[in-house]
Amino acid sequence: MNKKIAVIYLCYGCEKYIPGFVAGLLKIDNKEDVKVFMVTNNSPDNIAEVTRREILPRSGKDLPEVELIDNDTNLGFSHGNNIGIRQALAEGFDYIYLHNGDLQLRADSLSEAVKMAESSEDIGSVQSLVLYWNDDSVINTSGGAFHIAGYGYARNNLDKLAETKLIDGEDLPYASGAAVLYKAEVLKKVGLLEEGFFMYHEDLELGLRIKIAGYINVLATHSRVIHDYQFSRNPKMFAWTELYRWVVVLGYYKVATLILIMPLLLVIELGTWLMALRGGWLPAKFWAYKEMGKARTYKLIFHLRSRARELRVIKDKEILKLTVGTIEAQEQHNPVVEYVANPIISFALFVIRKIVIW
Repeated sequence: MNKKIAVIYLCYGCEKYIPGFVAGLLKIDNKEDVKVFMVTNNSPDNIAEVTRREILPRSGKDLPEVELIDNDTNLGFSHGNNIGIRQALAEGFDYIYLHNGDLQLRADSLSEAVKMAESSEDIGSVQSLVLYWNDDSVINTSGGAFHIAGYGYARNNLDKLAETKLIDGEDLPYASGAAVLYKAEVLKKVGLLEEGFFMYHEDLELGLRIKIAGYINVLATHSRVIHDYQFSRNPKMFAWTELYRWVVVLGYYKVATLILIMPLLLVIELGTWLMALRGGWLPAKFWAYKEMGKARTYKLIFHLRSRARELRVIKDKEILKLTVGTIEAQEQHNPVVEYVANPIISFALFVIRKIVIW
């Protein structure tokens, strides 16, 4: 029996990408198994009108079946995607594929991801290999790296594809929400994207949840997509990232682990203040602190801890094996980070791993 795949296309401000999105749908080799749920998330452009005029008339014809969900509120990444995911689960789809608004599929992007997912019952999510839109010889991400301080970032970003050794089926800390296939049965067990996260790090949190429940996140090197990713010095991104990295750390490590790693985390925290000062992001950093002090953030942390206890089948020492002490493969180069902070944090992490046996 062919597996049914739901593609969740969260489209906020992505009207200009519709031609590429449609071109990708026209190419896919398993249209009959696919349904696209387009969620507008109160997009400020004319995406809903364009969809009704140019896409829906072709639904189930030269395109896969397409359903428009035109909600009137920007609910953020997690909640917006979850609208489509819940509908897909209710309709009995086997797989859920998150498709970024500025992404384009290739012919076998979905079929290769499903092929990888079907190779093992232990697989919870499959990361497509994401390449740059304007130069597909360059990698955007091969999956997410998980920093000891709670940061998630793109592995192999800006690396040349031909010069990079990638392992098909490699076990990852988490898969990027830009292009990831989830097993429906796994989402039913561990839950959907955490709606307490408005944007950023929600894919990291779900990936960790999948891991602690005993599943794995893997890379499918033959499932390739292109992404019009552009780095942005965005204060809002900095603010959300600073808030949610702490939520992840406080939500997943056991108390004994938190006590052990807290001195290191506080040193890193001092470094983030210096970065905020240097980068002009102090207001964003203060905003993150203000949010950390709110009752809803404490409730979110306790919610994560409670759910993690219920799902957990691995120890903290296994979580620490997923972590790294370096920030690398990023658009901005900082000699202090690369030559001072990275080596020191990596050594500290090495020592911590030796101590943690729980």
